[in-house]
Amino acid sequence: MSTLFKTQIKNIRKEAIELGFSIATMDSYLKIWNNFIKWKNEDNFIYNELEYSQFLLDYYRFDVTTYSNKSKSFYQQLMRSKRILDNFDEYKVFMQKRVLPKSLYSEYPSNWNIILDHYLDYCKNNQYNDDKTIKVKRSYLESILSYLYQNNVLKLKNINKAIIINFINENINKGNVSKRRNFYILRDFLKYLFIENILESYLSIYIPKIKSKRRIKIPTYLKQEDIETLLNSIPKNTKLEIRDYTIILIAARLGLRISDILNIKLKDIDWKNHKLNIIQPKTKNLNILPLSNEVGWEIINYIKEARPKCNNEYLFVKMKYPFDKMIQFQKFNKYFEKTNIKIENNNKKGIHNLRHSLATNMLNYGIPLSIISSTLGDTIETTSNTYLKVDIKNLSKCNLEVDE
Repeated sequence: MSTLFKTQIKNIRKEAIELGFSIATMDSYLKIWNNFIKWKNEDNFIYNELEYSQFLLDYYRFDVTTYSNKSKSFYQQLMRSKRILDNFDEYKVFMQKRVLPKSLYSEYPSNWNIILDHYLDYCKNNQYNDDKTIKVKRSYLESILSYLYQNNVLKLKNINKAIIINFINENINKGNVSKRRNFYILRDFLKYLFIENILESYLSIYIPKIKSKRRIKIPTYLKQEDIETLLNSIPKNTKLEIRDYTIILIAARLGLRISDILNIKLKDIDWKNHKLNIIQPKTKNLNILPLSNEVGWEIINYIKEARPKCNNEYLFVKMKYPFDKMIQFQKFNKYFEKTNIKIENNNKKGIHNLRHSLATNMLNYGIPLSIISSTLGDTIETTSNTYLKVDIKNLSKCNLEVDE
């Protein structure tokens, strides 16, 4: 292709979105391609495969010659960004077969959406699925329903064993994550149809359960002195810096997941009793944590000096109008990389390290597992299985009481 690179990626993004690729997915590729432009340090040039491979090696430490389908997910994304540029027409065919874009499978009876909405309401109210899970289920089910209609299922009550087996056979060679989600979501949807008497047969039993392959990971953590170094290195000269510092401080002192922190509501802060009441999005459990003077005063400082004046019920909101709830926080590495801190065990960085760090440092200080697990909002089993791998000497602390 002789098109200049900036025009090329603009056209690819537009066509891909029209085909059914998500905007978020294409923007993630666009970010990589813009880094390629920075690496080239040119405004006008034509794409070259060898140069792009060298860019991936220099910029991301990713050698395309070592790639396999077992490479970690970010390397898979980098490789896809290259394959799209190498031959977009060929890649479109591959993606159309793999993910069933809505452009190809976009039609099914409109009244099916009523049942779909009722099912998702059931998932939200009875299974306590969060908004992100509901969105994923809707996306997968829209493709599944389209598949059914394209294969002559004109009414949902006509779904039968044969069409389910065909669907399984067509999806069995997909990637493990896609296959597992397709099967789980369809199995649950069929169960709902049976409960609601839309289906006469319990077809869920024909769908296999795909077990995820869990790799044993050693938690990444920072020593306590390194955490203090990190906190002391964060400036608080601007409203953004005050907000970021408050988020990182809460993560460091309370060990909360970033999803927990961003879901804190103003009403969750019990100022009178110095407590923080958290409904954890991951577990749906209530976790009541002590609110220290340090964390409490920092939250007050953020509210008075940095938080926009708005009616949003959430503590952490975006700085620009309409001051929506924050849904992600990606500033941690920016502050971390300005320090000279070395991470124990491996080089993986991220704010979740602070959760691991709190637990590991508490363990090293001899604090009982029951208190650590209560702080994290995990079970004792989860805590011991995760953090006793850090240091063999801590295995002596795994003597759990056994109920008679």
